[in-house]
Amino acid sequence: MAQIHEKLKSMREKAGLRQGQIAEYLGVTQTFISKVETGERNLTVDQLEDIVSLYGYSLASFADMEKDPHPIRFAFRAQDVSQDDLRIIANIGRIAINSRFMAKILEESNVR
Repeated sequence: MAQIHEKLKSMREKAGLRQGQIAEYLGVTQTFISKVETGERNLTVDQLEDIVSLYGYSLASFADMEKDPHPIRFAFRAQDVSQDDLRIIANIGRIAINSRFMAKILEESNVR
């Protein structure tokens, strides 16, 4: 479990987002996010899925990050990213992840 909390903190920092932004995005307090990142609290499955989508991962690839899943990367050009921006980024991430998944399935079916 500790690895999950460490991954979440590392991913947030790599994304250049603050705990408060993530808290507002998930509808929780900044204290809750802090406790999640230290392992004192846990996210629900829905919250975890929302947050890993924001960071550009599927839930499956997040669970097995040792396989180097190549997350979807976004460039933030604005100084302040709004909650609407975060929701849009997460939705685009989901679309990109699903597109990768479908391309992989098509590739595998063409090999056979």
